[in-house]
Amino acid sequence: MRSRDQDESSPERPYSVARLNSEARTLLEEGLGQVWLEAEVAEATRARSGHLYFKLSDPDQGGQVDAVMWRGQAMRYGALVQKGARILCRGRVTVYERGGRYQLVVDSARDSGAGEKARRLARLKARLEEEGLFAVEGKRPITRIPECVGVVTSRSGAAIRDIWRVASRRFPARILLAHASVQGDAAPAEIVRGIEILSGIPEVEVVIVGRGGGSSEDLEAFDDERVVRAIAACRVPVISAVGHEVDVSLSDLAADRRAATPSEAAELAVPDAEEMSRALSGQVRALAAAMRSTVMERRGAMGIINGRLRVADPRVRLRLGMETLARARDMLDRWPRAYLAGRSADLERERASLIRWPDRALARAKGDLMAAGEGLYEWPERRMARVRYDLGSLAGKLEALSPLASLARGYSVVRRRDDGVLVRSSRDAPAGTAIEVTLARGGLTAEVTDTEDAE
Repeated sequence: MRSRDQDESSPERPYSVARLNSEARTLLEEGLGQVWLEAEVAEATRARSGHLYFKLSDPDQGGQVDAVMWRGQAMRYGALVQKGARILCRGRVTVYERGGRYQLVVDSARDSGAGEKARRLARLKARLEEEGLFAVEGKRPITRIPECVGVVTSRSGAAIRDIWRVASRRFPARILLAHASVQGDAAPAEIVRGIEILSGIPEVEVVIVGRGGGSSEDLEAFDDERVVRAIAACRVPVISAVGHEVDVSLSDLAADRRAATPSEAAELAVPDAEEMSRALSGQVRALAAAMRSTVMERRGAMGIINGRLRVADPRVRLRLGMETLARARDMLDRWPRAYLAGRSADLERERASLIRWPDRALARAKGDLMAAGEGLYEWPERRMARVRYDLGSLAGKLEALSPLASLARGYSVVRRRDDGVLVRSSRDAPAGTAIEVTLARGGLTAEVTDTEDAE
């Protein structure tokens, strides 16, 4: 559809032919994109450049459309584009601007019968899926270390050689081959028979079904309903190894695991012995360390428990009680004799002390009395000497503090005669004041005739 912001054509602004073809091309390419077209080739011409130009027609309802297949695609699909051939092709609708005609640029083609085959395959896939044959929750895990691996493939194909080479290198598991054709009309029945045979062998723990790749037509046996149901009904897990990546076969969907190649299927079925050995060695080391740690912990716990049991053991407690009782019995046996002996010794010491006490007491009293007598004789003299010493000290202090000592050094004491107040300043005795002067020896009576103030 035209964008709304494009200018509308008008008589004043008409389209050019180039613009019309360009916008028509854009509308077709964006509107239709790639389409699948089933038609009959009306005519076909290969140019010197290698491109293939042809017309596709609808013989039932009429109509034709030009088509082109560029050289790269023409080299691959050109053999199918023959006049009168009915093909199913995929292409992009566009407009050849120079010629003003639309055409289909084809990038792939197949026989029209292949389209019907694809539709039948799609209907079968939907029906089997509805029955639950492809359900993810029904997938079974592959046995980790199988002793026997079954393989359903051709004995002369590369698939069995690849599986044997990879499996023998990784792990010494037995490989049982159930030969079956992997393409052609008889292939589905033989594949089903091989699966049933291996499923019935108790030693087989996993089955590989497949081949070494091929075209879509070569792989049709693995889209057969009988093969798909046999895979789903197999007793043991199934690994599909059809060997193609572009399309997924119905056998791939029904199998428990899908491998891109037979070699990858062998890797999925058989473990790597070296990797398992390394992992096992690591687990052994971890287990040994865990065991050592556990043993150490258990030994410690057992030591604690044994200690508690020894303490709580009735036999131990009885033995300890008997030992305690024996010690008590010995003490009871020894105690009267020891007690009496101790008391006898105490009484003997007391008796000896009582016998010696008067003499010691009289001797101590006599000594105290003689000392007291000597003290009475010596006390007056010591007392008088101490008193004389104290009196001399006091006299010295009194003499040092006496004003007479100051007078003896030439100082005098002046008082006013009328009131006896000491004269300490010239202001205390102004001129005309009668004073008395006390000297170290004697005194004087005088009258102040003049004064002098001290600064």
